[in-house]
Amino acid sequence: MAVDSATMPAGDGLRPLASPDLTLMRWLDRVCGQAGAARASLFLRDPMTGEAVTRVAHLDEVEEIRLSAGRGIVGAVMASAQVHTWPGTGPEPDPATLDITGYRPTSILAVPVYLGKHVVGVVELLDGPLGPDVVRRAERIAERIAKVLAESSLAAQLRPRGELPPRLEYVAEGIVGGASSLRGAFHRVALVAPTQASVLIIGETGTGKELFARAIHANSSCAEGPLVKVDCGALPDSILENELFGHEKGAFTGAGSSTPGRFEEAHGGTLFLDEVGELSGKAQTRLLRVLEDRVVQRLGGGRPRTVDFRLVSATHRDLVAMARRGEFRTDLLHRIQVVRVRLPPLRERGAGDIMRLVEHFAELHGRRHSRPVRRIPRTSQDLLARHPWFGNVRELSHAVESAVVLTTDGVLVPELFELESTQVEGGGSEDRHPFHQMPTVAELEGQYLTWLMEHFEGRKAEVAQVAGIGRTTLWRKLKEIGLDP
Repeated sequence: MAVDSATMPAGDGLRPLASPDLTLMRWLDRVCGQAGAARASLFLRDPMTGEAVTRVAHLDEVEEIRLSAGRGIVGAVMASAQVHTWPGTGPEPDPATLDITGYRPTSILAVPVYLGKHVVGVVELLDGPLGPDVVRRAERIAERIAKVLAESSLAAQLRPRGELPPRLEYVAEGIVGGASSLRGAFHRVALVAPTQASVLIIGETGTGKELFARAIHANSSCAEGPLVKVDCGALPDSILENELFGHEKGAFTGAGSSTPGRFEEAHGGTLFLDEVGELSGKAQTRLLRVLEDRVVQRLGGGRPRTVDFRLVSATHRDLVAMARRGEFRTDLLHRIQVVRVRLPPLRERGAGDIMRLVEHFAELHGRRHSRPVRRIPRTSQDLLARHPWFGNVRELSHAVESAVVLTTDGVLVPELFELESTQVEGGGSEDRHPFHQMPTVAELEGQYLTWLMEHFEGRKAEVAQVAGIGRTTLWRKLKEIGLDP
């Protein structure tokens, strides 16, 4: 069992499930107070639909408001990138919104929110004064809100670089995606996190098991305590025993001082056992005893110590099948899986989630390597959407990072992505090349023509010449793949 000795204190870096919404709402409360307004809303622009959607708002009547592109004073601000007021420069309040909420404002102030040079949102204030001092205060708050958005995993979805942006979907900070299967896992985590129940997270390597473990800890009653990770692997039981239980001074040669084990370090917090299915039989027995008695004793003797921690485990293996074969203790399995959370592989989450992650990693790695990404062509998007991603999110992250490092002009063309066909964990040779996921000749031809159209900037004569087909044939094929309506 390989042990990762890193201890991650609560509040360290990413806090999934604790989204920036709370921070954004505090800024709305502040701008209301400073501007003397009765209500405030933050609208964000959905790049796919052009709609303006309330992310956080003082709304008692409805859960959210969606405005089609250009509608109302919010649409006017997004279109013009200018502050608008009503009565004043802005249009009349949107009748449909008034009917939905039943709220009739006497004044409206709407201020743009920028990420870089792009307007991605609008702060709207209702029933407050409209003087220049109030406008300046609202603009300063909008700048603060922009900083919160820029540091969140929502930023990449608000300013996508792909030619086919997916619909804006945001579950929580650090958890990128909107597929129903992912939302189901998130919902279970949200329910179990505040309790003390042991959780077993199941999913292929690279699906985000540690991220969800951190989410459970960050939103539990022991969030102020430590999160201690033990990465179960192939270390000898003797080393494992020392790591978990610790030792007293003189317990063995080289033990010059007493050292606590991971069980003690996790006291008052969460113990995360990653790849728990790799535990040896002896390690399983020792772990079960600690979970039953909540008492540990260091190597070399000393007094028994009481420990109290929340247990979260993760594995890519089928522990139920292992238990049937006698490879995993059934009583331990019952202890560690009061609640099971299955994380879907990326290939089950669909093209939309793949592109949300591509945008996210392009933003992340572009910033990290000082290689800002300008554009992700449709040909690259199609290539990435079709790949099976047997390495899941981790494989996708590495592929995008490699492309970001190799690009010379900020455009992630297909040639930059070095994709390999890999095997699903636990699968046989028949899983290495899943024929039902391979593109057809027609699909490959469509990708090729799409790439040519992009390369030659839509000049059909040159495309037809390079492709070796007539112009009429090219027109028909482009119409079939939706490139020439």
